Amino acid sequence: MRQSTRVYCWVVVCMTAAIMASQLAADPAPISLGALLFWIILLMAVDLLPVSLGYDAEVMLGIPILLAIALLFPPWIAMTIAGLGAIDLREFKREIPLSRAAFNRAQLMLAVGATSALLSGYRSPRADMLFRFDVPSYFIVIGVAAAAATHVLVNLSLVSLAIHFDGEIRFGQALRRMLPNPVAGFLMSYVLLSALGVVTALAYEELGAAAAAAILIPTIFARISLIGARTQQELSERVRKQQHELLQATEKVFQERENERKRIAADIHDTSLQMLAAASYSTGNAAEFLASQRTDSAAAAMQSAQDALNEAIKSLRDSLVDLRRSSVEEGGLMTTIEKFADQMSTLWGSEIHLEGKISNEPPIPVALAAFQILQEGVVNAMKHGGGAPVIVKMTDHEDGQVHIVVEDDGPGFNPEADPGTDHVGVRLMKERAARVGGHVSFHSGMGRGTRVEAILPGGVSR
Repeated sequence: MRQSTRVYCWVVVCMTAAIMASQLAADPAPISLGALLFWIILLMAVDLLPVSLGYDAEVMLGIPILLAIALLFPPWIAMTIAGLGAIDLREFKREIPLSRAAFNRAQLMLAVGATSALLSGYRSPRADMLFRFDVPSYFIVIGVAAAAATHVLVNLSLVSLAIHFDGEIRFGQALRRMLPNPVAGFLMSYVLLSALGVVTALAYEELGAAAAAAILIPTIFARISLIGARTQQELSERVRKQQHELLQATEKVFQERENERKRIAADIHDTSLQMLAAASYSTGNAAEFLASQRTDSAAAAMQSAQDALNEAIKSLRDSLVDLRRSSVEEGGLMTTIEKFADQMSTLWGSEIHLEGKISNEPPIPVALAAFQILQEGVVNAMKHGGGAPVIVKMTDHEDGQVHIVVEDDGPGFNPEADPGTDHVGVRLMKERAARVGGHVSFHSGMGRGTRVEAILPGGVSR
């Protein structure tokens, strides 16, 4: 939050305190503690439940309560109830600074105080009446409408000014941003909520607190039902979206595997087979050299054959590591990991310690991504670990997520640096995790080893 915004927020708070003090001095009307607690608790209850207007806008059920408070009480009492009863969960979660939290309450208190002051001429001095008997009904309707409009204008204006200071945009632009779209639908909803506030105030004045609560409590329960229905709908949409993404991930994974197999076949043809052909040719030459007693030439030919064989072995080893990816669906993820660990220990001569297990088999696309990520992490650890043991930890949580960790005591690297061409594996691991809805994190540093941690959506827990 900008410094100018903080100053503005505290100015509004101080102005609210001054206005409230002046109103208290001008009209020190008493109020029972029971009535004060009733309206504060009622406002707290409804303020937590926003009413959706159906077009990406929400109106708080506190609006009819605030209008009823403005109708029933003088400004300083109405402001007190609004300030104590307003609830913003972000305050408890410390998601907003103190200046913004104080401003949010202050601007609401000012809006309610202005509404109450405008309606002061309509309130009856008699204890058994809400409105003055000598004021025509149509004039009362106009006054209530003007008071409701005042509440909206004060609220929108103060918040728009805060947006103006915080975002350095023009006040008019900030005000237009605050208005819901379409405005006509918002106004219609606001009129209905204002009418509910008038009815609530009349019920409280004529029949007591129980009647006022009886009007709003069914609305609260209806809102809870709507929240449950909307949550269920959002959950269904999320499941459908995840299914669609999983299908896309499946297609991408199998396409990637097909491309990798073609690449491996090309690599074997272009490297290993060529090296083996060269070794065969060199050994044939060596035989001819030995037959003609040309030992020096025979030794050179044998050395060439040995070099070619070493290159072929290295190339085939790399291809063999890649080909292990196709075995995930044969024996399951855990079996594939165990076989891969045995193979890598034999090829590289380093120990791989497996810890934990995966109880619930994840879907094939997730299993493939998990194995590819683990494979990349283990190969990197073998290459850079200097022969030190590699630790692989595997678990699946109660919510079905697969958790894989690969640790080594190698030289480490800077995870914040641009991967570039030196750490292509880092980018590939992140991409493979993202395709199935998971993520990978890297914990490393120069001389501190590396910890690769992957969390992926798994199967259904039992």
